[in-house]
Amino acid sequence: MARWLDPQSHVVPVFRLVASLVVGLMLAGIGGLILGEYTFQGPGVQWLAISGGAGLGGAMAWLLNRVWSHDPPLWMMPVAAALALAGETLAVQRDMDGASWPPEAWAALVLAVAAGAYGVYSAHRVAEQLRAKEAEKAEMAEKAGEAENAEQPPASGAG
Repeated sequence: MARWLDPQSHVVPVFRLVASLVVGLMLAGIGGLILGEYTFQGPGVQWLAISGGAGLGGAMAWLLNRVWSHDPPLWMMPVAAALALAGETLAVQRDMDGASWPPEAWAALVLAVAAGAYGVYSAHRVAEQLRAKEAEKAEMAEKAGEAENAEQPPASGAG
């Protein structure tokens, strides 16, 4: 059982990958069904339907970042983008029901991909910055400890 908790184990990333795919597909399906209710049809630009793509991509990135404990690997960017694309494609298909896709639908797909990929990239970058700060703190504490030891006179054996 200790192997599951070991961060160096290969089991944990595989488990997280499978969990990412499962919850990502669930979100893509549910999000696609819900967003399919917001129509791309009608006069003018359909801003609500377009923003649904960005929202689904952002939600996908948020979900995958939680599965990876706020430190997703960079290769999760295309996974998040593909899952967000799948959900938004389902939404557009439901809405258009075989009709040709308007430009707003393509814009929503692009926003879903961009928001999903950027959300994962951003979380990865923040995690790298936190690791660098922690390493710098540890290095400074180590140097402070060495300087403190150098200032202390050696203990005499006579007493």
